[in-house]
Amino acid sequence: MSGSSRNLICLALLAAASGVHARNFNEHAQNAIPWTSERGYSIHIDNDLFSGAHRDQDYSWGLGFTYASPRPGPLLSPLHSLRHDFDTWLTTEDSARRGWAPDQQATQIGLIAMTPSTLRETEPVIGDRPFASLLFVTSSQMRVHDSGRSARFSSLTVGMLGLDLAGNLQRNVHSLVQNEPPMGWDHQISDGGEPTARYVEARQWLLDGEAAQGGDQPEVKFTLAGSAGYITEGSLALSARWGRIQSPWWNFAPELSDYMAAPVAPVARFSSHNPAEVFAFAGVRLKARAYNALLQGQFRHSDVRVQGDDLAHLQAEAWVGLATTWSDLRITYTIRYASEEMRTEPGSRSLIWAGINFDRSM
Repeated sequence: MSGSSRNLICLALLAAASGVHARNFNEHAQNAIPWTSERGYSIHIDNDLFSGAHRDQDYSWGLGFTYASPRPGPLLSPLHSLRHDFDTWLTTEDSARRGWAPDQQATQIGLIAMTPSTLRETEPVIGDRPFASLLFVTSSQMRVHDSGRSARFSSLTVGMLGLDLAGNLQRNVHSLVQNEPPMGWDHQISDGGEPTARYVEARQWLLDGEAAQGGDQPEVKFTLAGSAGYITEGSLALSARWGRIQSPWWNFAPELSDYMAAPVAPVARFSSHNPAEVFAFAGVRLKARAYNALLQGQFRHSDVRVQGDDLAHLQAEAWVGLATTWSDLRITYTIRYASEEMRTEPGSRSLIWAGINFDRSM
């Protein structure tokens, strides 16, 4: 598939995601929407070993730090401004402003690493997924409609593929814990470094549950999303959470993750008079994927890459987890399963990994 064809496909997906209108659940819902904290941070750690599956392959691990602030500062302002330009381009100025709560912005810095099924091989492993890494910065925004029943999420990521950082870090950690040393990082995607980017647009609707903070009944929501860039795909998801829920439904968004958790502003500080928030959650997502640079590479030479015909273009993902919030701190554990991302052996296999997230409002 040519680059221009990919661009046309992803523009169509993003336009579809942006053009869907929310069903009118409640014309007279409250206007005072309980927002999350304007400032806070999140630390996210992914590892396939956290799942208990005893694997060290595919999405092997990831590290992320998210910071939420109403003003991103001079260093990150250009990225947030560029993301805002994309948001405006995909919607008319009128519809972008009418009925939506003020911007809730967050910035995420992260590193993710992909590995094949064997780490000891020094030569390229043809047919398996390649070593791959991405060091990135993401600007994100969450807006909620006045009805409290629909939300819009967008993000823009810029990063570098193929740096030595992930390989060096993994070798040092494996040496420290006396695990098998990874030997094939010289054959990673875009080895030596190559810039990349991705834009995501998503619309969400609360199907069942309370629109306002403080509901104890189960929440169910539907998400339609599209992305263009190093991962180009369209997706739809159905997710739910149940238990003692105090945070607003749009603040908790595992369905927006692609490998690393999506950067969403942290929960607001709870009163000490309120009981702790504790809930379970689960969801499923179906994806139509056109391109994945972490498998297929970009313009720079890669020793191992998956051809377009060998990419699994239809994929399914499911997740379950637990979360608890005490005052200004939330801890979340999520385990994820995904169907195969490629169709050739030995790389044709399902993925499983888990993540731990620490959120704190300020």
